[in-house]
Amino acid sequence: MRLEKPDLCRLSPEGLRLRASRCRACEGLSFPPAPWGCPLCGAAPEQMAETELDGRATLLEFITIHTRIAPGVRPPVVIGEAEIAPGLIEEVELGVPEEALTRGMTLQAVPREIELDDGPALAIRFVPSEDA
Repeated sequence: MRLEKPDLCRLSPEGLRLRASRCRACEGLSFPPAPWGCPLCGAAPEQMAETELDGRATLLEFITIHTRIAPGVRPPVVIGEAEIAPGLIEEVELGVPEEALTRGMTLQAVPREIELDDGPALAIRFVPSEDA
């Protein structure tokens, strides 16, 4: 089955892996990969090396949204801010109800089947690590 956002992740035998890039000049980490150069120090694109993150994250904040926020995102949807690597904070879609979440808990990125207008796809959802 195809990935909803192959520019953000890939499936491996170990599970879902997040695609990122690391700058050889400043060692800064970027998600998603930064093919145009380092957003932290301005290094040229050839200084960027693609790397993978294991999908573990720490949940910082979360909220349930009960209105449509983007095409293909059906309410209600639980959105969170998570630290996906040291110092790298991203907004993520959570795959469990708000009641199952607590600030500071460890999350794991997992593939979840979703239905798009042109058929099924696998999407990234973050769930409590004990549920992964």
